[in-house]
Amino acid sequence: MSPRKFSQRNKVLTYRQQFAGRWSDFIRTNFESPEHAAMIFGVDGSTAKKWWAGSHAPSGFAVGYAYEHFRDQAQRQLKAAA
Repeated sequence: MSPRKFSQRNKVLTYRQQFAGRWSDFIRTNFESPEHAAMIFGVDGSTAKKWWAGSHAPSGFAVGYAYEHFRDQAQRQLKAAA
């Protein structure tokens, strides 16, 4: 892997890790429990628990759903710091 590709990969991984933290904050702020989030987003409990803990970022469908159904909260909580 060339140094440039490696550098880009690190940027993406760092963003993904940071987004997982923002998503966790969004989930914990707007839902009562991982089970509540699982019910709203139609995911299994294991996935919602990982979101709650901040150990996993969501797939695109969940982010899209958040922006469609929780627009104000998503815009405020999921945006990266400038």
